[in-house]
Order: sequence, then C-alpha cells, then structure tokens
Amino acid sequence: MEPLEIEVSGFVAAADADMDLREEVWALALDQRAFGPRRLVVAFADASGRMRSLAHAPRTDPPELALRPCIAHLGRGAAAAVAFCDERVAEGPLPAHSEFRFRWARAIAADAGIHLVDWIACDDQLFRSVQLALEPDAEWWNLPGTVDS
Repeated sequence: MEPLEIEVSGFVAAADADMDLREEVWALALDQRAFGPRRLVVAFADASGRMRSLAHAPRTDPPELALRPCIAHLGRGAAAAVAFCDERVAEGPLPAHSEFRFRWARAIAADAGIHLVDWIACDDQLFRSVQLALEPDAEWWNLPGTVDS
C-alpha cells in the first residue's frame, strides 16, 4: 500500500492581526467553503483565542486523517485548534459515530500538544458543533489549565 499524500495549504496570521477565534468561529464555519468544497479547514490559536494560522487540505476518508498533516504544516506551537469539515450535516441528533470521531481527532491534536476545542461539520445548509452537541452546558472554549477571561 502506498503512503497517503495529503496536500496542505494555508496562511499564518500577521503579527498585528487580532482575530479572536472564540468570537469569530461561527463566521469561519459559514465561510469555510471559501477554501473549496470537500475540505478540512483547521484554525490554530493561542490560549487566549488569537488566531495564529489556518491550514486546509482535501477531506480524506475518514476526514480525521487530514488533521495531522494540517497540524504538521501550520499548527506547531498552537495551544488550541478548531476543525471545520465540509461534510454532510443532518438535522436531528448527533450521529452515533460523531463522539468517537471527535475523541480521535482530539487525540491526534493532543499528540502535538494542541487542544482541539471543536470539530464543526459544515455543508451548504447547516453546520454543527460536535463539542456543543456532546456537552451543551460546558464552556465552549475549554482549554485545560486556562481560565476564561
């Protein structure tokens, strides 16, 4: 079997950029298709939520396989990340496999010292926060060892 090659693109935020991922996450969810259809977009931030970089890659099967290359390309040194995946979103309860996929993606990010805050599934009509669906009463920006200001 040949190794899977995943092309990753992205950008690093300018030093004076002040985009707060905690406040702009829903705008990014709505605009994630700007990077093309069927893509995984990962926004990386420091612990305060200031966006440091953004990487995007073709959606893989399963989509979580593209997360590690995105981290390797532009995520090193980030404290937190939010993944936006262009995938089908159905109304109703969270699909049964979603919790496993989210925990797996969190483990991939944790291997690089990054806390994956959320996996947001997006399509043309809907988007869904897996973190909020699993823990609706929890603080959304839930970095371990930090206090929300």
